[in-house]
Amino acid sequence: MRTRDRRNREQPRLRTGRLTGSEAAAGPADRSAHRLYAEVVWATVDRLALVGPEARGPIEAQIIALCRRLDVEPVAVRVTSSRVRLLLRFKPSHSLGAVVAAIKLGSQDAAVLSGRPVRWARGFAALSLSGREVRRRALRLRSAD
Repeated sequence: MRTRDRRNREQPRLRTGRLTGSEAAAGPADRSAHRLYAEVVWATVDRLALVGPEARGPIEAQIIALCRRLDVEPVAVRVTSSRVRLLLRFKPSHSLGAVVAAIKLGSQDAAVLSGRPVRWARGFAALSLSGREVRRRALRLRSAD
């Protein structure tokens, strides 16, 4: 339904705070249309194979927990012997650098607690992705060994 303003132009009617059926079924993270996707990669110091198979699971679990605590959605996580690949969905109000710094620090602590100390190299690489590209990369990450 449309209303008319003083100059006799049609204006779209503002929506109320009530959600439609599909919006109500979506989770709280899915209601915002302003979401950004990024693939973030960082390596160990000198790209040495410092992460053993026994440490990968605890590091991945810690990364997922840290992402949720920071109000960032981890789409896919893959820890290899020398690097971490992480697909994120985050809000525009988040600073990607601050989020990644917190995740790197927390995951390094998780590796130390698992008995295999790891040192991450300085910096990270980030690439923004479209929603379609995120699905492709997530499938590739999950199927990679």
